[in-house]
Amino acid sequence: MSNVGNILRIEKISPNDGNGLRTVVFFKGCPLRCKWCSTPESHKTNSELYYKPEKCISCGKCINQCDQKALSLNEYTHKISIDKPKCINCFECTKKCLKGALGIYGKNMTVDEVVKIILKDEIFYFHSNGGVTLSGGDVLLQSEFAKNILIKCKESGINTMAELDMFGDFKNIENILPYLDSFYVDIKLIDNDLHKQWIGVENTTILENIKKAAKISKPGKMHIRVPLIWDINDSYDNIFKTAEYCNELDSCSELEFLPYHRLGQITYKYLDKKYELEDLRTMSYEDAYKKVCFLKDLNFPFKIKILGKVIND
Repeated sequence: MSNVGNILRIEKISPNDGNGLRTVVFFKGCPLRCKWCSTPESHKTNSELYYKPEKCISCGKCINQCDQKALSLNEYTHKISIDKPKCINCFECTKKCLKGALGIYGKNMTVDEVVKIILKDEIFYFHSNGGVTLSGGDVLLQSEFAKNILIKCKESGINTMAELDMFGDFKNIENILPYLDSFYVDIKLIDNDLHKQWIGVENTTILENIKKAAKISKPGKMHIRVPLIWDINDSYDNIFKTAEYCNELDSCSELEFLPYHRLGQITYKYLDKKYELEDLRTMSYEDAYKKVCFLKDLNFPFKIKILGKVIND
């Protein structure tokens, strides 16, 4: 039994990621590398150090705390520089940071610790038909841990959802499906070569796992989502083929398009990483509608949505 996992954060009373008000549990670690990812802090499976320079008062207390001599004060910017090869992620420096400029992404938590936080909001789930949503990162990297959280939630009568990338061994998916009332699946690109270029992995396993999950899921349990990105997956061909693929899934209840946004871009700076799509403009609802509106006339049996709004009623 996996009783401990690494949790990135837990967001309470969220109106997104499922019906009603929800507690969203973000798991740490992801094997995908979507170029537009808004949560780069979820990539690594282990906890990691971040630095928010706008909060730093350049007091230097963290420098003296680091036995590895991995921290220094830049003489020009008067901000902290982190020598990543020297840093061993002991996080001792964060204990001396007065303003929270240095902090930690990710925390090891037990199943009971996570569930205790979830149960605090039971009253909101009851009145809003909400519940808990497991998200990532990649929930499937910690499938046994996720399953044990879901079991305890079901024992308390809490509605359960998860956001699954469907990558990897199907056994990890089978492990948690019985304990989910419904689940989201992202389909980024249908073309395998483009998927590998923009996501970092092939999509063959992902598409096969989605079909397998659809066969053993109840009708309406699966929700397909597409993050719609300018000049990457917004072509007529990709949109149409994605809808055709969804039409083969008996348990698919909706195909939702999520226009590209720039939320989370600042996090790359906190981790000293480069955001490769920094010149890409955001996509509005109207932009997305122009791209996908042709689908509403093709009589697909599932709902077509943009940002939660059905366009094929």
